[in-house]
Amino acid sequence: MIVQMEIGVDAENPHTQRVVQLADSCGLRTEVKTTKGTGAAVTEVYLLDDRVRACTVPEHVFRPLAGVSYVRRVTPSAVSLTANGSGTHHVRLGPVAVGNDLPCQLIVGPCTVDRHIGVLVAALKEQGFDLIRGGCWKPRSNPHSFPGFGKKAVRWLLEAAQIHDVSAVFTEVIDETHLDDIRRIRDELGFEGTIVLWVGARTENQILLRKLGRQREFPVMLKNPIGAHSVADWAERAAFVLAGETHFDDNGALIADQSLSQGNDQILLCARGVKEDDAESRYRFDPRHHWISTAREKYWPPVGVDPSHSAGTMVDDLVLKNLEAALVHKPAFVMVETYFDANNPLVAQPLCDGQQAIPLSRLGEVQALIAAHNERYFSVAAQP
Repeated sequence: MIVQMEIGVDAENPHTQRVVQLADSCGLRTEVKTTKGTGAAVTEVYLLDDRVRACTVPEHVFRPLAGVSYVRRVTPSAVSLTANGSGTHHVRLGPVAVGNDLPCQLIVGPCTVDRHIGVLVAALKEQGFDLIRGGCWKPRSNPHSFPGFGKKAVRWLLEAAQIHDVSAVFTEVIDETHLDDIRRIRDELGFEGTIVLWVGARTENQILLRKLGRQREFPVMLKNPIGAHSVADWAERAAFVLAGETHFDDNGALIADQSLSQGNDQILLCARGVKEDDAESRYRFDPRHHWISTAREKYWPPVGVDPSHSAGTMVDDLVLKNLEAALVHKPAFVMVETYFDANNPLVAQPLCDGQQAIPLSRLGEVQALIAAHNERYFSVAAQP
């Protein structure tokens, strides 16, 4: 791997020395080379094999450092999610960053985007929320259930986000063609915010995962599979996004010089519970909140939680109690479903999972929980 410094940053510059020091902490040898051209000199730091092979070190370790222009691989990527000296990783969502060492961020919105999304987003922005979720395609266990409005919903969601100056939008994708649909509608509308694409618990589509890994314009959030037995099952699907593009010859051998880059490392992991085997449980899904702590310790992507899906109902404030239990494990972000209050005379009930949606009038309680959490662990108040 080669780290090229910005023009004017020479070998003795503190920025270059920081790259060298960090490479050493990752177990790599370095060679610093400066090439002088007619108008300027370019300094490159070569990261070489030592205790740890250079191909296993993630690019995100060096990419955000001051003075770094870009990072280029010269050996095929073998990067994994395992935190092997790669440190924390942050994903930018508009003006804020999400990371396991940063205050918890709150993402809110409806399970399913409908024609009222503009009014809902306006109300959320009025309450100070800037990270909005909304499903446009909905994978369902029942083929006769409402599947979402698809491309029409994408347009409704991004139009609302643009009008109300939303910084980041989260929406689910099921098929690889959805990336092209979202990209086209975004460009037509001129929406400049961040769009995070998430893969839900019911989606097992390796072609989709690979395509998400071959682009870097959209961060990717991966919920744990509904039938996962371990955190490793969850990480396996993220590995397809991180792997990048590989090429093989007619004999099945890897073509190294065509398989250099890692994939998309703008990855978020979101715990949402697994199938519940206890028929007497109040929860729709087994929350497995301890997976948050396990994933935080073992992997470098930010790890968050969706307490709405595992609770499955707001009866007896179960979603809020579920959130309290999850916060013990210090998630980097929380994603909850919300909708208009049930007595709203202008809007009907949500088309999907309305029973687990937190009424707009009660979102302040969620904010208070996260603010107390952030003050306790990070000595700062939460920013919605």
